[in-house]
Amino acid sequence: MAQMHADCVIQDGTLATFLPDPSTGKMDIPKILKHWQSLSTEVERRSRVIILQFVDEAESELMGFVSLSMPFSETGPFRGGVEKLLVSPQHRMKGVARRVMKRLEDVAVEKGRTVLVLDTIIGSGAEYVYPKLGYTEVGIIPKYGIHPHTRELMDEMLFYKDLR
Repeated sequence: MAQMHADCVIQDGTLATFLPDPSTGKMDIPKILKHWQSLSTEVERRSRVIILQFVDEAESELMGFVSLSMPFSETGPFRGGVEKLLVSPQHRMKGVARRVMKRLEDVAVEKGRTVLVLDTIIGSGAEYVYPKLGYTEVGIIPKYGIHPHTRELMDEMLFYKDLR
């Protein structure tokens, strides 16, 4: 997962928490791995689900993944956050994003999380994927995050989907 996360940042300029080292252009894989390991406590507490798609049943190669965040909220126990939809550059255009998002939505409904929110950088291409999956654009936050290649501030687009 950590390597795929890094590949998406390096190859696509994906805004995904981490930046490459400005002098080498390389990602700190141990730091990314530590991040994903820290999320395992949320999985254990059942406040996060991570959906993985592998090439085969032997789980020999990861094609893509997405995370559903389900933080505690008395005022919004029905809300969930879609985070880190990442597909390996080698497995793009094969329906991986559609399949992991469908599974995430099924799990979200099972868990009573029927209003999903997500964000994506403008210019990534993902802003065209989410509407095809039934997500509605809410708006744009200007200068929301640092682009990993240019280090410029980039605008972020917000989406939601009501599964009720």
